[in-house]
Amino acid sequence: MEKKLFGWKRLYLSKGGGSSEECFKYPLVAWDKVCLPVEMGGLGIRNVVPFNQALLGKWLWRYGHEVTHLWRRVISSKYGKGQGAWSTNVCRRSHGCGLWRSINEGWESFSKHLSFVVGEGTRIRFWHDRWIGDTTLKDLYPKLYVCSTVKNACISEVLWIPEGGTIRVWNLTFYRAFEDWELAASNSLLQLIQTCIPQGNTRDTLYWRLKGDGKFDTQSYYLAIQGASNSLFPWKGVWKPKIPKCVAFFLWTAAHGWTLTLNNLMLTGRPLANWCYLLSCWYQRHGKHNSNIWNLVPGYLMWIVWLERNRRSFEDKEKTLDELKLLCHCSLLEWSRCWGFTDCSSLSEFLSSLSLVS
Repeated sequence: MEKKLFGWKRLYLSKGGGSSEECFKYPLVAWDKVCLPVEMGGLGIRNVVPFNQALLGKWLWRYGHEVTHLWRRVISSKYGKGQGAWSTNVCRRSHGCGLWRSINEGWESFSKHLSFVVGEGTRIRFWHDRWIGDTTLKDLYPKLYVCSTVKNACISEVLWIPEGGTIRVWNLTFYRAFEDWELAASNSLLQLIQTCIPQGNTRDTLYWRLKGDGKFDTQSYYLAIQGASNSLFPWKGVWKPKIPKCVAFFLWTAAHGWTLTLNNLMLTGRPLANWCYLLSCWYQRHGKHNSNIWNLVPGYLMWIVWLERNRRSFEDKEKTLDELKLLCHCSLLEWSRCWGFTDCSSLSEFLSSLSLVS
Protein backbone atom coordinates (compact mmCIF):
# COMPACT_ATOMS: atom_id res chain seq x y z
CA MET A 1 0.00 0.00 0.00
CA GLU A 2 2.81 2.40 0.89
CA LYS A 3 4.50 1.80 -2.49
CA LYS A 4 1.21 2.42 -4.29
CA LEU A 5 0.69 5.70 -2.46
CA PHE A 6 4.20 6.87 -3.27
CA GLY A 7 3.65 5.96 -6.92
CA TRP A 8 0.41 7.94 -6.99
CA LYS A 9 2.18 10.92 -5.46
CA ARG A 10 4.96 10.76 -8.02
CA LEU A 11 2.58 10.61 -10.99
CA TYR A 12 -0.08 13.10 -9.99
CA LEU A 13 1.32 15.44 -7.33
CA SER A 14 4.98 15.88 -8.16
CA LYS A 15 5.74 18.18 -11.07
CA GLY A 16 8.85 16.09 -11.54
CA GLY A 17 6.82 12.93 -12.09
CA GLY A 18 5.96 11.41 -15.44
CA SER A 19 9.32 12.08 -17.07
CA SER A 20 10.28 10.24 -20.24
CA GLU A 21 13.07 10.23 -22.77
CA GLU A 22 11.18 12.75 -24.90
CA CYS A 23 10.07 15.02 -22.06
CA PHE A 24 12.06 15.51 -18.88
CA LYS A 25 10.24 17.13 -15.94
CA TYR A 26 12.18 18.83 -13.20
CA PRO A 27 11.18 18.27 -9.56
CA LEU A 28 10.73 21.79 -8.23
CA VAL A 29 10.23 21.11 -4.52
CA ALA A 30 11.46 18.50 -2.06
CA TRP A 31 8.64 16.32 -0.76
CA ASP A 32 9.30 17.22 2.88
CA LYS A 33 8.75 20.89 1.98
CA VAL A 34 5.45 20.09 0.25
CA CYS A 35 4.25 18.26 3.36
CA LEU A 36 4.72 21.27 5.64
CA PRO A 37 1.57 23.10 6.78
CA VAL A 38 0.38 25.92 4.52
CA GLU A 39 1.30 28.49 7.18
CA MET A 40 4.90 27.25 7.10
CA GLY A 41 5.25 27.45 3.33
CA GLY A 42 4.10 23.96 2.34
CA LEU A 43 0.98 22.65 0.64
CA GLY A 44 -0.42 20.86 3.69
CA ILE A 45 -0.22 17.42 2.04
CA ARG A 46 0.34 14.76 4.65
CA ASN A 47 3.47 12.66 4.43
CA VAL A 48 2.49 8.99 4.41
CA VAL A 49 5.17 7.62 6.75
CA PRO A 50 4.88 10.08 9.68
CA PHE A 51 1.09 10.21 9.32
CA ASN A 52 0.95 6.43 9.65
CA GLN A 53 3.14 6.70 12.75
CA ALA A 54 0.73 9.28 14.18
CA LEU A 55 -2.23 6.98 13.54
CA LEU A 56 -0.45 4.12 15.32
CA GLY A 57 0.13 6.47 18.25
CA LYS A 58 -3.61 6.29 18.90
CA TRP A 59 -3.20 2.61 19.89
CA LEU A 60 -0.36 3.44 22.28
CA TRP A 61 -2.62 6.00 23.91
CA ARG A 62 -5.50 3.53 24.16
CA TYR A 63 -3.21 0.87 25.63
CA GLY A 64 -2.34 3.21 28.51
CA HIS A 65 -5.99 4.13 29.18
CA GLU A 66 -8.12 1.07 28.42
CA VAL A 67 -6.78 -1.05 31.24
CA THR A 68 -9.76 -3.40 31.53
CA HIS A 69 -10.45 -3.94 27.81
CA LEU A 70 -10.07 -7.43 26.39
CA TRP A 71 -7.72 -6.52 23.53
CA ARG A 72 -5.39 -4.80 26.00
CA ARG A 73 -5.31 -7.81 28.33
CA VAL A 74 -4.50 -10.11 25.38
CA ILE A 75 -1.59 -7.92 24.27
CA SER A 76 -0.28 -7.67 27.84
CA SER A 77 -0.51 -11.43 28.29
CA LYS A 78 1.47 -12.09 25.12
CA TYR A 79 4.20 -9.45 25.36
CA GLY A 80 4.26 -8.64 29.08
CA LYS A 81 3.78 -5.29 30.80
CA GLY A 82 6.47 -2.64 30.71
CA GLN A 83 7.34 -0.23 33.51
CA GLY A 84 4.12 1.13 34.96
CA ALA A 85 2.11 -0.95 32.50
CA TRP A 86 1.84 2.06 30.17
CA SER A 87 3.24 -0.06 27.35
CA THR A 88 4.38 -3.62 26.78
CA ASN A 89 7.88 -4.97 26.97
CA VAL A 90 10.04 -4.60 23.88
CA CYS A 91 8.91 -7.18 21.34
CA ARG A 92 11.91 -9.27 20.33
CA ARG A 93 10.36 -12.54 19.19
CA SER A 94 10.38 -13.21 15.47
CA HIS A 95 7.34 -15.50 15.42
CA GLY A 96 3.73 -14.46 15.67
CA CYS A 97 1.94 -11.38 14.40
CA GLY A 98 4.19 -8.36 13.92
CA LEU A 99 1.37 -5.80 14.12
CA TRP A 100 1.83 -4.85 17.77
CA ARG A 101 5.58 -5.12 17.40
CA SER A 102 5.44 -2.34 14.78
CA ILE A 103 3.12 -0.23 16.93
CA ASN A 104 5.24 -0.58 20.06
CA GLU A 105 8.39 0.50 18.21
CA GLY A 106 7.01 4.04 18.24
CA TRP A 107 6.76 4.20 22.04
CA GLU A 108 10.05 6.05 22.54
CA SER A 109 9.00 8.87 20.21
CA PHE A 110 5.44 8.84 21.55
CA SER A 111 6.43 9.02 25.23
CA LYS A 112 8.39 12.26 24.70
CA HIS A 113 5.08 14.08 24.48
CA LEU A 114 3.54 12.47 27.55
CA SER A 115 3.32 13.45 31.17
CA PHE A 116 1.44 11.77 34.01
CA VAL A 117 -1.41 12.80 36.25
CA VAL A 118 -0.80 11.27 39.67
CA GLY A 119 -3.65 9.48 41.42
CA GLU A 120 -2.68 6.46 43.48
CA GLY A 121 0.95 6.83 42.41
CA THR A 122 1.44 3.09 41.91
CA ARG A 123 2.28 3.30 38.19
CA ILE A 124 4.38 6.47 38.11
CA ARG A 125 8.06 6.50 39.07
CA PHE A 126 9.15 9.35 41.30
CA TRP A 127 12.49 10.09 39.63
CA HIS A 128 12.11 8.79 36.07
CA ASP A 129 8.64 9.87 34.94
CA ARG A 130 7.47 13.34 33.98
CA TRP A 131 4.74 14.03 36.53
CA ILE A 132 5.60 17.48 37.91
CA GLY A 133 6.83 20.23 35.62
CA ASP A 134 8.16 19.80 32.09
CA THR A 135 11.02 17.43 32.89
CA THR A 136 11.81 14.48 35.13
CA LEU A 137 13.16 15.00 38.63
CA LYS A 138 16.14 12.85 37.70
CA ASP A 139 17.16 15.39 35.07
CA LEU A 140 16.20 18.39 37.18
CA TYR A 141 18.20 17.27 40.25
CA PRO A 142 20.84 14.83 38.96
CA LYS A 143 23.10 15.07 42.03
CA LEU A 144 20.25 14.30 44.41
CA TYR A 145 19.19 11.39 42.22
CA VAL A 146 22.64 9.83 42.54
CA CYS A 147 22.31 9.90 46.35
CA SER A 148 18.80 8.42 46.41
CA THR A 149 18.32 4.96 47.88
CA VAL A 150 15.15 4.32 45.86
CA LYS A 151 15.99 5.34 42.31
CA ASN A 152 13.25 3.25 40.69
CA ALA A 153 10.58 3.72 43.36
CA CYS A 154 7.01 4.63 42.45
CA ILE A 155 5.46 7.72 43.98
CA SER A 156 3.32 5.62 46.32
CA GLU A 157 6.50 4.07 47.77
CA VAL A 158 7.95 7.42 48.88
CA LEU A 159 4.73 8.54 50.57
CA TRP A 160 3.54 7.48 54.01
CA ILE A 161 0.95 8.41 56.60
CA PRO A 162 2.41 9.21 60.05
CA GLU A 163 1.01 7.30 63.02
CA GLY A 164 -2.21 8.91 64.09
CA GLY A 165 -2.29 11.10 61.00
CA THR A 166 -4.59 11.19 57.99
CA ILE A 167 -2.52 13.11 55.44
CA ARG A 168 0.25 11.53 53.41
CA VAL A 169 3.70 13.13 53.50
CA TRP A 170 6.90 12.62 51.52
CA ASN A 171 9.47 10.18 52.84
CA LEU A 172 12.61 10.40 50.68
CA THR A 173 15.76 8.59 51.80
CA PHE A 174 19.35 9.14 50.69
CA TYR A 175 22.65 7.32 51.19
CA ARG A 176 24.26 10.18 53.10
CA ALA A 177 23.63 13.58 54.57
CA PHE A 178 23.82 16.51 52.17
CA GLU A 179 26.86 18.73 51.94
CA ASP A 180 26.42 22.45 52.45
CA TRP A 181 26.57 23.12 48.71
CA GLU A 182 23.80 20.54 48.14
CA LEU A 183 21.31 22.06 50.58
CA ALA A 184 19.95 24.57 48.06
CA ALA A 185 19.04 21.80 45.62
CA SER A 186 17.46 19.63 48.35
CA ASN A 187 15.37 22.54 49.65
CA SER A 188 14.27 23.33 46.10
CA LEU A 189 13.21 19.71 45.57
CA LEU A 190 11.22 19.59 48.81
CA GLN A 191 9.46 22.87 48.04
CA LEU A 192 8.58 21.64 44.56
CA ILE A 193 7.08 18.29 45.54
CA GLN A 194 5.33 19.78 48.56
CA THR A 195 3.01 21.57 46.15
CA CYS A 196 1.85 18.25 44.71
CA ILE A 197 0.98 15.59 47.29
CA PRO A 198 -1.26 12.92 45.70
CA GLN A 199 -4.35 12.00 47.68
CA GLY A 200 -4.49 8.47 46.27
CA ASN A 201 -8.21 8.36 45.51
CA THR A 202 -8.02 8.15 41.70
CA ARG A 203 -6.16 6.17 39.07
CA ASP A 204 -2.91 7.32 37.52
CA THR A 205 -3.52 8.57 33.97
CA LEU A 206 -1.65 9.81 30.92
CA TYR A 207 -1.63 13.46 29.85
CA TRP A 208 -0.96 14.52 26.25
CA ARG A 209 1.24 17.60 26.48
CA LEU A 210 0.59 18.81 22.93
CA LYS A 211 -3.07 19.57 23.65
CA GLY A 212 -4.52 21.90 26.24
CA ASP A 213 -7.12 19.37 27.36
CA GLY A 214 -4.49 16.62 27.74
CA LYS A 215 -6.21 14.25 25.31
CA PHE A 216 -4.35 12.64 22.45
CA ASP A 217 -5.17 13.54 18.86
CA THR A 218 -3.51 12.44 15.64
CA GLN A 219 -3.07 15.93 14.20
CA SER A 220 -0.92 17.27 17.04
CA TYR A 221 1.28 14.16 17.03
CA TYR A 222 1.72 14.33 13.26
CA LEU A 223 2.84 17.97 13.45
CA ALA A 224 5.27 17.07 16.25
CA ILE A 225 6.79 14.28 14.15
CA GLN A 226 7.09 16.54 11.12
CA GLY A 227 8.82 19.21 13.17
CA ALA A 228 7.99 22.91 13.25
CA SER A 229 9.57 25.43 10.92
CA ASN A 230 10.49 28.92 12.08
CA SER A 231 10.45 30.34 8.57
CA LEU A 232 7.86 33.03 7.88
CA PHE A 233 5.88 32.59 4.68
CA PRO A 234 3.29 35.03 3.23
CA TRP A 235 0.73 32.28 2.75
CA LYS A 236 -2.29 34.59 2.97
CA GLY A 237 -1.02 36.65 0.07
CA VAL A 238 -0.56 33.48 -1.99
CA TRP A 239 -3.63 31.37 -1.24
CA LYS A 240 -6.26 33.84 0.03
CA PRO A 241 -6.79 36.01 -3.10
CA LYS A 242 -9.45 34.86 -5.57
CA ILE A 243 -7.03 33.90 -8.32
CA PRO A 244 -6.73 30.69 -10.38
CA LYS A 245 -4.97 27.89 -8.52
CA CYS A 246 -2.33 27.61 -11.24
CA VAL A 247 -1.44 31.28 -10.64
CA ALA A 248 -1.38 30.73 -6.87
CA PHE A 249 0.89 27.73 -7.35
CA PHE A 250 3.22 29.84 -9.49
CA LEU A 251 3.32 32.51 -6.75
CA TRP A 252 4.08 29.80 -4.19
CA THR A 253 7.05 28.46 -6.19
CA ALA A 254 8.29 31.98 -6.96
CA ALA A 255 8.13 33.00 -3.29
CA HIS A 256 10.39 30.07 -2.45
CA GLY A 257 12.70 30.74 -5.40
CA TRP A 258 11.84 27.38 -6.98
CA THR A 259 10.75 28.58 -10.44
CA LEU A 260 12.62 27.21 -13.44
CA THR A 261 14.76 30.23 -14.17
CA LEU A 262 17.89 29.85 -16.26
CA ASN A 263 20.03 29.95 -13.12
CA ASN A 264 17.97 27.19 -11.46
CA LEU A 265 18.09 25.09 -14.62
CA MET A 266 21.87 25.37 -14.73
CA LEU A 267 22.03 24.32 -11.07
CA THR A 268 20.27 21.08 -12.03
CA GLY A 269 23.01 20.33 -14.56
CA ARG A 270 21.11 21.52 -17.62
CA PRO A 271 23.67 22.58 -20.30
CA LEU A 272 22.69 26.19 -21.04
CA ALA A 273 24.74 29.02 -22.45
CA ASN A 274 25.92 31.38 -19.76
CA TRP A 275 24.92 35.04 -20.12
CA CYS A 276 28.52 36.05 -19.63
CA TYR A 277 29.40 33.89 -22.59
CA LEU A 278 26.66 35.48 -24.70
CA LEU A 279 27.89 38.96 -23.86
CA SER A 280 31.40 37.97 -24.80
CA CYS A 281 30.01 36.96 -28.19
CA TRP A 282 28.99 40.56 -28.76
CA TYR A 283 32.49 41.71 -28.01
CA GLN A 284 33.96 39.16 -30.40
CA ARG A 285 31.41 39.77 -33.15
CA HIS A 286 31.01 43.55 -33.06
CA GLY A 287 34.11 44.63 -31.21
CA LYS A 288 34.38 46.79 -28.14
CA HIS A 289 33.05 49.88 -29.95
CA ASN A 290 29.61 48.42 -30.78
CA SER A 291 29.47 46.63 -27.43
CA ASN A 292 29.53 50.03 -25.74
CA ILE A 293 26.36 50.86 -27.63
CA TRP A 294 24.68 47.63 -26.53
CA ASN A 295 25.52 48.44 -22.94
CA LEU A 296 23.22 51.47 -23.28
CA VAL A 297 20.22 49.32 -24.18
CA PRO A 298 19.00 48.27 -20.68
CA GLY A 299 19.13 51.82 -19.38
CA TYR A 300 17.25 53.49 -22.19
CA LEU A 301 14.66 50.72 -22.38
CA MET A 302 13.78 51.15 -18.70
CA TRP A 303 13.73 54.94 -19.16
CA ILE A 304 11.37 54.77 -22.16
CA VAL A 305 9.06 52.37 -20.28
CA TRP A 306 9.07 54.67 -17.25
CA LEU A 307 8.18 57.72 -19.36
CA GLU A 308 5.40 55.84 -21.13
CA ARG A 309 4.00 54.62 -17.82
CA ASN A 310 3.86 58.17 -16.45
CA ARG A 311 2.34 59.43 -19.70
CA ARG A 312 -0.47 56.87 -19.52
CA SER A 313 -1.06 57.30 -15.79
CA PHE A 314 -1.01 61.08 -15.48
CA GLU A 315 -1.49 62.57 -18.97
CA ASP A 316 -3.96 60.02 -20.34
CA LYS A 317 -1.82 59.70 -23.48
CA GLU A 318 -0.61 56.49 -25.10
CA LYS A 319 1.91 55.72 -27.82
CA THR A 320 1.47 52.80 -30.17
CA LEU A 321 3.93 49.91 -30.24
CA ASP A 322 5.49 51.15 -33.48
CA GLU A 323 5.89 54.64 -32.02
CA LEU A 324 7.60 53.23 -28.93
CA LYS A 325 9.89 51.11 -31.10
CA LEU A 326 10.87 54.15 -33.20
CA LEU A 327 11.41 56.23 -30.05
CA CYS A 328 13.72 53.53 -28.65
CA HIS A 329 15.81 53.40 -31.82
CA CYS A 330 16.05 57.20 -32.08
CA SER A 331 16.99 57.52 -28.41
CA LEU A 332 19.72 54.92 -28.80
CA LEU A 333 21.13 56.78 -31.81
CA GLU A 334 21.03 60.08 -29.93
CA TRP A 335 22.70 58.65 -26.83
CA SER A 336 25.38 56.92 -28.93
CA ARG A 337 26.18 60.18 -30.74
CA CYS A 338 26.46 62.08 -27.47
CA TRP A 339 29.01 59.59 -26.15
CA GLY A 340 30.89 59.36 -29.44
CA PHE A 341 30.06 55.69 -29.96
CA THR A 342 28.87 56.23 -33.57
CA ASP A 343 29.17 58.73 -36.40
CA CYS A 344 26.22 57.42 -38.42
CA SER A 345 24.11 60.18 -39.95
CA SER A 346 20.87 58.24 -40.42
CA LEU A 347 18.83 55.81 -38.35
CA SER A 348 18.89 53.10 -41.04
CA GLU A 349 22.69 53.28 -41.27
CA PHE A 350 22.93 53.09 -37.47
CA LEU A 351 20.68 50.03 -37.22
CA SER A 352 22.55 48.31 -40.04
CA SER A 353 25.83 48.79 -38.19
CA LEU A 354 24.32 46.95 -35.22
CA SER A 355 22.97 44.14 -37.45
CA LEU A 356 19.39 44.92 -36.39
CA VAL A 357 18.31 45.06 -40.03
CA SER A 358 19.53 43.03 -42.95
